[in-house]
Amino acid sequence: MKHPFGTFLIFSIFWSSCVQYPHDPYSQAASLYTPQYASGFLLKEEEGKRILYVKKSWLDDEHNYFTYVLYPRNDSLLYKGKTGHIPYPLKNVVCLSTTHIAYLDAIEQSHLITGVSGVQYLSNQRVRKRATDVGYEGAINYEVLRSLHPDVVFAYGITGISSAYLKPLAKMGVPVVFMGDWMEAHPLGKAEYLVAFSAFFETTVMERAIDTFHNICSAYNNLSERSHAQASVPKVLMNAPFKDIWYIPGGDNYMTKIVMDAGGVVSGSKTGVRESRGIPLEQGYLYALEADFWFHPNAYRSLDALIDSDTRFIHIPAFKGQRVYNNTLRSTPGGGSDFWETGVTEPHIILADIIKILHPGLLPEHQLVYYEQLKYK
Repeated sequence: MKHPFGTFLIFSIFWSSCVQYPHDPYSQAASLYTPQYASGFLLKEEEGKRILYVKKSWLDDEHNYFTYVLYPRNDSLLYKGKTGHIPYPLKNVVCLSTTHIAYLDAIEQSHLITGVSGVQYLSNQRVRKRATDVGYEGAINYEVLRSLHPDVVFAYGITGISSAYLKPLAKMGVPVVFMGDWMEAHPLGKAEYLVAFSAFFETTVMERAIDTFHNICSAYNNLSERSHAQASVPKVLMNAPFKDIWYIPGGDNYMTKIVMDAGGVVSGSKTGVRESRGIPLEQGYLYALEADFWFHPNAYRSLDALIDSDTRFIHIPAFKGQRVYNNTLRSTPGGGSDFWETGVTEPHIILADIIKILHPGLLPEHQLVYYEQLKYK
C-alpha cells in the first residue's frame, strides 16, 4: 500500500514538538519526517531547505546533534561554502561504511558512489567494480579522495575513537556527514536510515524511500506477530569465547531484539543494556548447556573448525544436535559480511531466517538468505 509523502508530513508535525534541540537556529522549521523506530536522526524543512539532525550518540552526548542543511542545487550561489550546507540532489558520493552503500542501494542511488573505504570488504559487486578505494580512518588517502570531487563524504563515529582524521577534508572543502545508524538497537531503526539518506536526493526518491521503509515494517511486524503466537520460546546462545571471555549481547541489543521478535530469547542477556558484556568462560558454558540453538560462533563456518578451537564445545547440546548457525552465508572472500551490509536494509529477511531456524514449521517455503547451518566437513 502506498503511503503519500503528505501523510508523513502531517504525522511528523505532530511529533516535532516532542524534540528539543539546544541552540537550534531552525527551531521554527516544520517537521519533514520523524522516525518511527530510529532514535538518532530527524528531518525538518524550511523554505525549500531540508535540515537533517544526527544525534551524537556515540559521543555519549544524547542531547546534541550534528546539523546539516540540505539546499536545492539551484541555490548554490546563496549557500555554497557555508559550513554544514550541502546541495541536493547529490551527484557524487564517497562512503566510509559498507552500510552506507546498502542504504544508497536500497533507494537506487548507489550508482553515484565513486569512492569507498575498504573495497575488498564490499558485497555489492557493482559498487566494488566501479568505486575507488580511499582508505580508512588513519590511512585515508586524502589526495585520492579529493580527486573524486565528492559532493559529500558519509562517515561514521565510533565511541572512544577520534574522528580527527576527517578534519583535513573540511580544510579541503569536502563536506562530511556523520551517520549513527550503527547505534540503533531496533532492527527497523537501522533500516529507517534509508529515509535519512534519501533526503539528499530528489523528493521522488524520498517518497519512494518512505514507501519502501513502510513495506519493510509491514513485512517485519507481520512475521514477528506470527512468531510470537508460537507456544515454544527457544533459548539461543550467542557468540563464542574470545580470549577466555564470552560476550553476551544486552537485552536492548540489535541481535537480542531480532531473536526476541523471532520468538526466541538470548541466554544471559540483561534487560536495559545495549552493549555486549563480557562474562567468564565458565558462566558462558552454563548458558551454553541450557541453550536450544547456538548463533554467531565468531567467524567459524564448520563444526570441525569450532571444535578445533575448543574441544569442550562437543559437550554443548546445540553442538551435539548440530543446531549451530552463523550469519556467514553471504561472506565475501575479502572478509566482508553482507549481513552487516545489505542486511541492515533487510531486517525482515534476517527475521525470516531466524524464524525458519527457531520455528521451521512456520515458514516452510523460506530458504535461508544470510544464515548457514554449520556442519562437519
